[in-house]
Amino acid sequence: MRSGMPSRSLKRSAGRLKPLKSVPRSARVLLVVLALSACGASEPEVARVGDQDVGDADLRHAVALQQALADLQGTPCGGEAAGGESASAACNRIALSGELLWLAVAGYADGNDITADTDLVEEAVSQLEAQFGAEALNQALGAHDVTRDDLFELGRRILTIRAVRTSIAEERIGPAELRSQYEERSLEFTTVEADHILVETQAEAQRVYRQVQDATEAQFVALARTASTEPGAKDSGGKLGSAPATQYVTEFAEATIALAPGEVSRPVQTQFGWHVIYLVDKEVTPFEEAKAGLLEPLADREFTGWLSDRAEELGVEVNPRYGRFEPDTFSVASVRSTDPEGDAASPSP
Repeated sequence: MRSGMPSRSLKRSAGRLKPLKSVPRSARVLLVVLALSACGASEPEVARVGDQDVGDADLRHAVALQQALADLQGTPCGGEAAGGESASAACNRIALSGELLWLAVAGYADGNDITADTDLVEEAVSQLEAQFGAEALNQALGAHDVTRDDLFELGRRILTIRAVRTSIAEERIGPAELRSQYEERSLEFTTVEADHILVETQAEAQRVYRQVQDATEAQFVALARTASTEPGAKDSGGKLGSAPATQYVTEFAEATIALAPGEVSRPVQTQFGWHVIYLVDKEVTPFEEAKAGLLEPLADREFTGWLSDRAEELGVEVNPRYGRFEPDTFSVASVRSTDPEGDAASPSP
């Protein structure tokens, strides 16, 4: 009969949809564990950068190193705590910021084969030891159960981050802009050795120039002893010695670096009077060597911009009990909380 068909269909469906209480207890426990795990995955134990997690153990280790260095220097771990923040929370926040920053740059460093020079890391650790003494350093490390190898690894990370910062700045600014700045700031990269004759008027300077335009240095110095109005010229012969071009007033410096060794300048006016200059020698820092100095004033701006982009690209999460992630600085900021446990921010034992 047709009236029985729905009943049989219903029974078959019911067989497929058993109530939870009919599921074996072991299976129910497994379902609960999986559900809890799924819920927990939405919030990191401490922090998450992309697909990499910072766990309790990672943070405890980073904090221990910060505490050892703070003890050695006699300063609070993490510096001055923010308003309403405990000292331990400040230490945890600073240590966590360091961990996040490392995870932000580690992939770039690996991909571009950037790593700190072992000798430079050793030198940094040795300088720390020389400043505070080997015994004090070992005591501070031992008190927090960290080792010199841990300190070396921290130094390696710090120097690698600095190298990445420079590489990113160079990449974002570009060689053309750097070359342009090198040429504009040529005084900063030039050292000159010069002699000069100082007189009061342009007419006097022109007469001096006609006398020395083809002179040897000895002839130039001899005239300086008698013609220059510079105090002490009778003894010095107008010799200025070797100095960075930036040490001189701009008009004098620019006229000097425009010369080749052995050449004499036409009269140059400065606030001191009129000069005729003889260039003895000139040393110019090559562009490749000057790049670090050119990049340094710009590196923070470019690196900060890159970190902000990196934060958006990776997706950074910080467990709220440790603070609030700031993408502009790729660090953790303190968060005031009315929760009595909210400021503890201590890794679980």
